[in-house]
Amino acid sequence: MLPVNRDVEKALLGCCILGDFTDVVAAGVSADWFTEIEHKAAFHLMERVSEKEPVNETAVLNAARLDETFKENNGSLSDLIEMTNAAPVAGNWQYWMPELQSKLRRRSYIAFALDLQKMAKDCESIDELADEAESRLMQMRTCRKLKVEADRKESFGRIIEMLEQAHTGNGLIGLSTGFNDFDKLLSGMRPGQLITLAARPGQGKSALMGNWVLNLALGQGVPVGVFSMEMSEDELNARMLSTVSEVNLQAFVSKEYNEERRNKAMKSMALNMPKLANAPIYIEPRSDITINQIRAEARRMVRNNGIKAIFVDYLQLVGTRGNNNNRVQEVGQISRGLKSMAGELQVPVISLAQLNRQIEQSEARAPKLSDLRESGAIESDSDVVAFIWVEDFNIADGGRLLTRITVAKNRAGRSGSFHLCFNRDYSRFEDWRDNQDLIEMYEMADEKKSSKSKWGKSKR
Repeated sequence: MLPVNRDVEKALLGCCILGDFTDVVAAGVSADWFTEIEHKAAFHLMERVSEKEPVNETAVLNAARLDETFKENNGSLSDLIEMTNAAPVAGNWQYWMPELQSKLRRRSYIAFALDLQKMAKDCESIDELADEAESRLMQMRTCRKLKVEADRKESFGRIIEMLEQAHTGNGLIGLSTGFNDFDKLLSGMRPGQLITLAARPGQGKSALMGNWVLNLALGQGVPVGVFSMEMSEDELNARMLSTVSEVNLQAFVSKEYNEERRNKAMKSMALNMPKLANAPIYIEPRSDITINQIRAEARRMVRNNGIKAIFVDYLQLVGTRGNNNNRVQEVGQISRGLKSMAGELQVPVISLAQLNRQIEQSEARAPKLSDLRESGAIESDSDVVAFIWVEDFNIADGGRLLTRITVAKNRAGRSGSFHLCFNRDYSRFEDWRDNQDLIEMYEMADEKKSSKSKWGKSKR
């Protein structure tokens, strides 16, 4: 037998008839919460009454006498009277809710088990089955609390807390990127956001992602998950070691370092290796991973490791289930999956993306939203879209390039551009303010005097 408490159902419906219907509906209750046919009929009757007038005992009983639908669905006046007798007073509806919801959740788990049994027999992909099962389970877990007035108060409490944090702290209502100009535009990376970082090949988007990972995990102690389709875990760790140690690993391996510089590099790496080894960075390096597998693994990372941000490198390399010959639809499915994952897990998801081939062939043109490769869905699904653009590869000093970052879309704030200095030797991005000599080189090479402000002097 299914878990049912008919007396509790009757008492809650009695509270509704006596005037608590609006509060009960606001708490998330629907006709599906009830098991008896006459109980469902009574709830639907009150829904129809509420469309015309406030729900109270007189209105409901009068409507019951005239409502043919109510009678056809096995509802009767005596049932309604019995319900009102089961509820001693109005305003007591919250007393009955926990028991009613407990029975509902138990029935939901039973239904899920039956559905899972059927899906296990019929599904073509075990990964699809696992993703659907985990998604359903997480939804049921997150529905434990009732949507009562207290929940709304808690929500406003969280909002006030975020605003106070922004006012008294670092001015952010989300996680810091580690770059001041980026944080000013985004106000931090917020739970549920999909942030897309796009660029042509060789512009440093993977390096910038690695810097964000380090800024969160090492700088702030925030656990992060990384899905890499291009680099192995060893390659990612080597790049991060290069960044934090300020060691050019290529020069080190090719013996370009003299003995003194080599010893200094060894000491720096020996000092930073333990920090990286213990950093809360969880890497999943798989070139053949699908969006469903990413979502399943991300759920496990959140559950087991408490990760607060997810990085994906990069979107167009993620696979989908089945054989979809339409690449635009496939990429759209991936971007929607990433956005859905961000909302489900309540963490920011930072995804890298390639630009289309046309802009790859044009070194002089700045990227724009229409350049996102293969799908307009990326722009639509993303809360933030930012571009990386190296304006002139010919101007470089010591491996440093001045790189423009353009936030072309920001659903929760302002768009705009700023500059970072990209040190290619260490795969490291730095504030332009710390690289004034490089700024001056760019200004001297620029023939148009009016362009001086774009290198950052106007932002001091």
